[in-house]
Amino acid sequence: MKNLLLKHGEIYTQNEIIYNGDLLISNGKISSIGKNLSTNDAEVIDLKGKKIVPGFIDIHIHGGVGHDTMDATYEALNAISIHLAKHGVTSFCPTTMTMDIPYILNALKNINETMKKKTAGAQILGAYVEGPFISKEHKGAQDEKYIIPPDKNLFDEFLEIAGGNIKVIALAPEKDPDGSFVEHVTKKGVKVSLGHTNATYEEMKNGVEHGATIAVHTYNGMKGLHHREPGALGEVFLDDRIYSEVISDFIHTHPASVKILIKIKGTDKVILISDAMPACGLGDGEYIFGGQKVLVKEGVAKLENGSLAGSTLTLDKALANITFLGVPLFEACKMASLNPAKAIGVDNRKGSIKVGKDADIVVLNNDLTVYMTIIEGKVFKE
Repeated sequence: MKNLLLKHGEIYTQNEIIYNGDLLISNGKISSIGKNLSTNDAEVIDLKGKKIVPGFIDIHIHGGVGHDTMDATYEALNAISIHLAKHGVTSFCPTTMTMDIPYILNALKNINETMKKKTAGAQILGAYVEGPFISKEHKGAQDEKYIIPPDKNLFDEFLEIAGGNIKVIALAPEKDPDGSFVEHVTKKGVKVSLGHTNATYEEMKNGVEHGATIAVHTYNGMKGLHHREPGALGEVFLDDRIYSEVISDFIHTHPASVKILIKIKGTDKVILISDAMPACGLGDGEYIFGGQKVLVKEGVAKLENGSLAGSTLTLDKALANITFLGVPLFEACKMASLNPAKAIGVDNRKGSIKVGKDADIVVLNNDLTVYMTIIEGKVFKE
């Protein structure tokens, strides 16, 4: 692999911003960061002050450009990966839905096989299993008829067919009162996210006590805050062990609610996710998402009953929306890169610009649109 030298960029490293800095990529890794770097055996790209930020990691995404993780084909995941790379995402977790078990198994098998073949765009890190172990009360766009109680044997079957490549599984914690399912899952190296839940504050806290560490799209799909019963949201706010996913499209969450979350949790514990569905990257119209009809109007995706059904958000737009709230870009980048990397345990190699880490990099224009995406040292070209 040819070495690559990025010159004269505004580099957002893990610890500081380097202005008019240079970054050298060798063998797919970040090998040097500084000023006035030079080498005889590298392709040189003069970025003329553009922003060099860590590649975005979308840990919760269902689909895009007409494709769904549940399609269970290489073509679907590859097309999604290309779409994501255009928007600065360098790695992602294809996300399943609550459907009949054979469909989930096929999707997980396909994720494993696609990881072996590799994608042309963003790299797959492993699956995010959203359902079927959730609550009917806060099912959102998940199909109620396929919701079942937590099942350790079934989880083991999921993990086996995925070749061990499951990063996260969602759970309504009130369905696991003794915490045994959470403990079983976490012992196998899979993170548990709590959501699509009608849990009380105590039930949510119980899930965390047994090892859960992520809140599924905070605010959405959970019991809200009440002064006499803090609910699931109260536990998310109070417990520093929880990473909070948030869909910052300002449709799922009001801008003020996003600001409140960031003010309470801090920029080190909030994760930007897209929760994107097949209409993302396309236009308004009628789509099928997780086996159900979804209508998209003015970019808002809803089931026929009016429930929100995923989003049409991309992470570059999510990042821009966060900065619109007044969050400095340096802090906002953590929410799109380092925090998701930490939450799923890949921060030793991804999530920040640091010597020795994978060269997953996004170059942004001053308006925060994507100028260039680099995935493991290779400039993405469609």
